[in-house]
Amino acid sequence: MVLQRCLTLLLISLSLLLGYSDGFFKQTEVTKPCEEGMPGPPGPPGPPGPPGEEGDAAPVTTNWRQCASWGLNDGRDSGVTLSCSFTKEFDDTSLFVKFMGDMRLYGNDGSCGRWYFTFNGAECSNPYKIEGVVYTGGMGTTVNLHRPRVVNGFCNGLSAGSYTINFNVGNCNGYGSYDRYTCYISACRIIIEEYPPSPYD
Repeated sequence: MVLQRCLTLLLISLSLLLGYSDGFFKQTEVTKPCEEGMPGPPGPPGPPGPPGEEGDAAPVTTNWRQCASWGLNDGRDSGVTLSCSFTKEFDDTSLFVKFMGDMRLYGNDGSCGRWYFTFNGAECSNPYKIEGVVYTGGMGTTVNLHRPRVVNGFCNGLSAGSYTINFNVGNCNGYGSYDRYTCYISACRIIIEEYPPSPYD
């Protein structure tokens, strides 16, 4: 029994001596692979980011003008009947123009008159000309047609800038000159509006 106790004490002493060096106990580290834990709660919102760059101004539909006249009584058979200046603000917008007023054609069967818009002297080409044609046919006699009429349409592809927009009268393609009249004893007007690009083009 005494021998067994001595052996036990000897083993304890050896264990202490092996773990003791230069006056300090050595620390034995035991490592094992880490295991993935449960996700933590969401963190607080981060600080606001820096301001972005300033973008281009958005096109608006409030740029419009009306040029009206009463009793113009323009009896010319060709040339400019009404004129209106306009400043287009954006390159990628479209201009909508409209004429409303009396247009008259006097002549025999087969007479024809053409009324049309120009932009700084040129007719619209995108998509097409903005025009109205009055023709007399099948009546068998001389007629004097006074009617309130509307000529309107969109013109695309015009750059920003200043425009003189005219409403003109002249000959139909393939026809000669006839007796024409614009805005007889009544009010007539040109309306111009700038529109943003169509979402369907």
